[in-house]
Amino acid sequence: SNGVDDSHRSGYDHGHSAFRKRRALADFLKAIGDRHSVYLTSNSPRVHVLRVLNGMGLGGVKFAGILTPDAVRGPMPYPTKSSPFQYYHDILDSHPLVYNDIILLDDSLNNIRAAESVGIRGIHVSDNIAINDGRTLEEGLAEALRHILPSKPHTTSFHGERETFTFSDVQYLEAKNKVDFDSIDPDVWLRLASELALRLQQKRDFTVKVADLGAGVLSMLELVLLGGGKDDREKMGLMSLVHEYMRSKEKHYDDPRILTTHLEYYAYETNLSLFEACKKRLEKLGFEEHVGKNQVTFRRLMSFPIPADHANQTFQSAVNIDVTVHLRPLDFNNDSDPPTDLDLIVGCCFADLFDPDFLTQSLLRLVTGQGTCHSTPLVYFPITFTGITQFTPALPASATCPSDTSVFRMYAESLKRHGHNVNPCLLIDSFQNHGASLIAQGKSKWVIDPMLNKYLWECMMYFFGMSGGRELLQNNLNSDGWIKRCRLNQRKIIVSNVDLLFRLEDSMNFSCTGNDLANDHQSSLNSAPVHVKEIQFISPYNVTAITKEWNTSKRNQLGPNQVEIESICSLISSGTELKIFKGLFESAALDVNIKGMADESMEYPLSYGYSLVGRVVACGAEVDDSESIIGKLAFVFTPHSSRVIVDREAIQLVPGGIDAEDAIFMPSVETALSLVHDANIRVGENVAVYGQGLIGLLVTSILSMQTSPTEYFSSKFSSVTSFDTISERLGVSSMMGATNALHPDCASAAGPFDVSIEVSGNSGALQSAIDNTSDNGSIIVGSWYGNSNVTLKLGIDFHRSHKTIKTSQVSNIPCALTGLWSKERRFALTWTLTKAIRPSRLISKRMTLDDAQHAYELLDKGQEIAICFSYL
Repeated sequence: SNGVDDSHRSGYDHGHSAFRKRRALADFLKAIGDRHSVYLTSNSPRVHVLRVLNGMGLGGVKFAGILTPDAVRGPMPYPTKSSPFQYYHDILDSHPLVYNDIILLDDSLNNIRAAESVGIRGIHVSDNIAINDGRTLEEGLAEALRHILPSKPHTTSFHGERETFTFSDVQYLEAKNKVDFDSIDPDVWLRLASELALRLQQKRDFTVKVADLGAGVLSMLELVLLGGGKDDREKMGLMSLVHEYMRSKEKHYDDPRILTTHLEYYAYETNLSLFEACKKRLEKLGFEEHVGKNQVTFRRLMSFPIPADHANQTFQSAVNIDVTVHLRPLDFNNDSDPPTDLDLIVGCCFADLFDPDFLTQSLLRLVTGQGTCHSTPLVYFPITFTGITQFTPALPASATCPSDTSVFRMYAESLKRHGHNVNPCLLIDSFQNHGASLIAQGKSKWVIDPMLNKYLWECMMYFFGMSGGRELLQNNLNSDGWIKRCRLNQRKIIVSNVDLLFRLEDSMNFSCTGNDLANDHQSSLNSAPVHVKEIQFISPYNVTAITKEWNTSKRNQLGPNQVEIESICSLISSGTELKIFKGLFESAALDVNIKGMADESMEYPLSYGYSLVGRVVACGAEVDDSESIIGKLAFVFTPHSSRVIVDREAIQLVPGGIDAEDAIFMPSVETALSLVHDANIRVGENVAVYGQGLIGLLVTSILSMQTSPTEYFSSKFSSVTSFDTISERLGVSSMMGATNALHPDCASAAGPFDVSIEVSGNSGALQSAIDNTSDNGSIIVGSWYGNSNVTLKLGIDFHRSHKTIKTSQVSNIPCALTGLWSKERRFALTWTLTKAIRPSRLISKRMTLDDAQHAYELLDKGQEIAICFSYL
């Protein structure tokens, strides 16, 4: 066994191991017993029932009573459920049906019919999937609690539910696939096509081998062959794109070998109903079936025109694709005869269902197969869940319901406990630790409209009810009230996903040592001049990459106390740098507290930036610790550049356990920490954070660390409420720990707040912060408004409120804190927080300096949270 439930393969089941399942059931029943009267009924003797309960670990469940034939009193000795008037007499007497909804969960339809004859509503439960109208016990409990809709109308229900819903794995996947096609990132799709085309050209073998690890109903095969999506997310078929790339590069494209490509598609699916759906789908697409050993094979010759001119839709030639689909009704881990020399491994809505290391090692075993092949395939994981789900607009907590933000965070925690990985960074780390490289990444969020995607929306509500409803109940929150609110106020569901494209490697990549770097650098001193690339702001909305030439042969560029750093990555500041990009700044020193910037003024042309990480490759003659720092990861406040020279005292060695992409966030984390220090928030106070850009998200994260776990989801004490107009940022804010993540329109309903922190750069948000802060509260302004005029309404209400407006800026330690805090102490805490927060998960795009103009334009439009420049 691979340790993972086979039902996970389709990307919707939240099941878990038998042991976890029993423990979860016990906890669930205990929570139900704390809020409802729960009776246990059986036709077996009481002593036997008690023995079974203890054996299942259910002895601690608070049952209102246990009904057995030897415990029920009445005129008939040993009555059973077939005699409902006597058997249920005590329950009916204690809970009159005129005021109560009494529900029986039973695996016998006869018992249910008997109970319904006396007004008790019955829910048929069965673990036998062949029984079409049966529920699992967990589903039955969820239905009884009104966490999910009933599968059929109930005339005996006290609440009179009329809506019904039946979950079908096939229908779910068919509905999901339409949203998948619209969501998959087109840039990653194009990169996948170009990488496949390059592989075909290099190996001169025009056979493409693909393994689909969780085939579902073959949505990825359809996308590979026919394409899909709409509007700006429309995608051509992968095979057509591959040939288009090859035609643009291949001199002899008309070679018949190229124009006829063989596609060998290995589709793994363990769910038998989905397996049968795959067969029907292939037949509908015109494939012919051939039965083979341990698999069913389908084959079809397809022809696709290759456009010569997209604008005029003219076609130069057609490519023939001989498609063979190998349907395998088994787990890819258990394939005794795996395919060899794979070119591509795909798994849509798949990778987040596994422990990252388990998945990575499983794939490595698959590609090495019988130990004879040495393929290094591409691995494509579209629609990988990031753990962020939200309604838009999100609703705050009310007197009777928890906030949507809190519920969805509990939902994500529940998925994690059931074996899901909701942090794609862990998957990326695992692949890279096993020698793979990440070559493309893009966002692929689901937008599920309750009108346009009705069945999928109901499936999501089913998942929320099955997993999230249980979490709410166990946290003593109003679970059925929240579900009811969601149904009465139906809104779009946004699910944040990422598309990941990896390349597996033959062997592990190992970091080179300091001596290796020193030797490499020494060799480069005798080579040609080094070309150093950096960016320069030329004028408002105009930034470009420029190249300088360093004459390293004479080494005259390195002073005695200086160090040379070869850059790995640097982070764009979405605050100060955007002001410079847009020209919204006054002529002043760049930064009076950063060496090298104090003597430079903010005037075009200008090089700017202050978050760069690289490795020390050379030291001046008088650097005392040169031997120990060569090869070390170092942070420096310096503009974006592929290589920099700075004084030794200007660098900070990055502490162990922090990688380069986390380290570039150090100034941003310090800024957020400075804001929290200036806010001086007391335990129990409610805080609002206006603006969930990079700094706002980090403020939210630090504040959430101070929240008491017992009040983590409370709206009364120590709540952290974030505001932003961009739904994607609100989703990330929830991930960073916000109690409520809301549109600013909800500010008055969610407030008032004891402290408001404004980091939006928007004067409207600053006004809202002032208006929705309690009298005698404080407003901390972290935004730099540059040379923009800001108009605020500070009338009589503000005049009488005794509110405090305070500015916050990170360059200096405030006077009130200098007795306790120094820059060195705050730096030390900043590095600790950086390691804990792991802010690299906020990076939404990685770009090169050549893409600088586009990078700043994306940030200016609010389309990205954090963009880093990569130099490797």
